[in-house]
Amino acid sequence: MTRHNVAAGIVGAAALELAFSGITTTSGAGSGRRAGLRLALPSASLRGPGKYQVLEHRRRQAQMKARHLLDLMEEAR
Repeated sequence: MTRHNVAAGIVGAAALELAFSGITTTSGAGSGRRAGLRLALPSASLRGPGKYQVLEHRRRQAQMKARHLLDLMEEAR
């Protein structure tokens, strides 16, 4: 191991120690980190064989909206 690698390891270890020094957990490992996560509710429109068609339609609509906004920004110059 070279001198540079040893120094990088020490700096990385110190960064990890500093980043997590104020966090305490009262339950099992990892559960505190996930306590605030909320998952999206499954949509009825994204179930079944037509879900990819719905996703493709949404992607196209978002792409058209983005292009329209870019055109407006270009005109504003």
